[in-house]
Amino acid sequence: MMTSESLVLLRNKEYFTEGNWVIVNPMDSAIFYELDENIKGFHQFYDIYEEAYAADFTRHEFNTHITDTSFNGAIIYMPKVKKHLLMLLENLAHVLKPGGQIFIVGHNKSGIKSCAKQLETVCENINKVDSAKHCGLFVGTVNATKPHFNIDDYLTQQTYQLGEHQWEVCGLPSVFSQDALDPGTKLLLENLPKDVGSDVLDFACGAGVIAAFVGMRHPNVRLVLSDVSSLALYSAQKTLAANNISGEVVASNGLSNVAGNFTHIITNPPFHTGIRTDYGIVAEFLAQANSHLVNQGRLLIVANSFLNYAQAIENHFTNVHTVAKNNKFVIYTSVKAK
Repeated sequence: MMTSESLVLLRNKEYFTEGNWVIVNPMDSAIFYELDENIKGFHQFYDIYEEAYAADFTRHEFNTHITDTSFNGAIIYMPKVKKHLLMLLENLAHVLKPGGQIFIVGHNKSGIKSCAKQLETVCENINKVDSAKHCGLFVGTVNATKPHFNIDDYLTQQTYQLGEHQWEVCGLPSVFSQDALDPGTKLLLENLPKDVGSDVLDFACGAGVIAAFVGMRHPNVRLVLSDVSSLALYSAQKTLAANNISGEVVASNGLSNVAGNFTHIITNPPFHTGIRTDYGIVAEFLAQANSHLVNQGRLLIVANSFLNYAQAIENHFTNVHTVAKNNKFVIYTSVKAK
C-alpha cells in the first residue's frame, strides 16, 4: 500500500525525470513501480529494502550512508529525528553532482513544516513545492559540495552504569537507547536471570545496550543481535567492540534472517513505524520467536504498561509471568511452547 508521502511524490514526478535520482528511506516499496528506472532506492531500514530488492535488486542498496556519486538529485522521506536528517543532508551534499537538488517529503506530524531550516545547512533556493494529503514537499539546491563525509563523525559514545556494572554504548542519530539508559531497558536489565544459558538473541537491538550488558556479565555466551536499521546495526557493532565483546550482528525484518535457536531471547521491542504506532512488529515477532528457542528456552520482554502484551504472548507461549513492573513498564517472561 502506498503511503500519503509517496502519493505526494507521484503528484510531482515530473521533477525527477532528468538525470539520476535516489530516494532515501522510502516508507513503502510500491513507489518504485510508478517511477522511471533512473530512480534508485537507498535504504537504512531492512524491511522496505527487502520488499523493494525482491522486485528489482539492481535499483536498491541497504547501508548506513550513500557512497555512489552518480546522482543528480535525491528525495528524502522525513525522518523522526532532526540529527538524522542533518546527517542525511550532509551525506547527500558530499555525493550529489554539482547543482544537485534535494527534495524532502513528510507528513505534517513529522515536522516537515520546519525542514527548511535543516535544508539551509547545505542548500539554497529553498521552496515549498506541494502540500497535499496532510503532507508537505520541499526542495533546495546544494550550494557547495561537502568535501568530507565520515559516518563515524556522527557516532556518540556514552558510559552507562547499572549497579556495579559499567559499559560503553555507541550510537548514530535516531538509534534507540544511544543517549542514555532508557527506563524500560533499565528495568529489564535489573531483572535478568542469573543464568541466561549458552545462546542469547537481542532482538531489535538498537545500540546493543542489552547484548553488551549480557556479554559483560556472561563472557562465554554466544550473542546474536538483530535489527531492521542499518544505523542500529552499525552502532551495535561499535558498542560490542568498545567493550571487547564478540557477537553476530544481523539485518533482519522480524526474525526472518536470524538463524539458530536460543536459550534466551531478550528484547525491548519497538511499537512505532516512523511516527505511526505499529503493534504488528511485536505480533509478528511473537509468532516467530517460539520456533527460535531451544526446549525450555525463555522469552524476556519489556513493554510499556499501557500495551496489552500479556495476551499476545499467551497466544504463542506457555507459563507467561510478570517478572517486574512499575508505573510505566512491565517485564514478562515465558517458556517455549511444546
